[in-house]
Amino acid sequence: MCLVMANRKNLLEYLKDKLSFEFELGLVDLRLVRNYVSSPRMFDYYVRTVPCLKMLVAGDTYLDELTMLADRRQKTYAISYDDWKKESNDIAILHEYDHWDPTVINIQVWPFSPTELDSFQRLIAVALSYTRCELDAESRIFSSIDGLVSDFGFFIDDF
Repeated sequence: MCLVMANRKNLLEYLKDKLSFEFELGLVDLRLVRNYVSSPRMFDYYVRTVPCLKMLVAGDTYLDELTMLADRRQKTYAISYDDWKKESNDIAILHEYDHWDPTVINIQVWPFSPTELDSFQRLIAVALSYTRCELDAESRIFSSIDGLVSDFGFFIDDF
């Protein structure tokens, strides 16, 4: 089995083909998608708010925009690895910070540009970017993701 990235062209059609038997039975468990699509999250860095046009909201911030998850103070953004390499020399990475400081943001570095994803690809990228530990720690993430992926024929339950 070969993993693809979330920026694969026609990702939804690809998954419907690979999981055709499961789709015939009804909604498909998002856990199965992990067998075909890799998590885009390579690195996380906490930094002071920085202007970078090539970043898009990700993680809880993305879910909050669509489902009113009630995001934490630190917003989460995704940026491509190539753009991070270009920008990171001018960015001070924080190793300690106040968790209530709204000027601190979390930057997830992805292997591809989040700005090039369609809505389904972006949703899958965000959903797969969560670790098991993060999902276990916050049950509201499950319901937020579940509400969004159900429109595409998937569900998330005890991911």
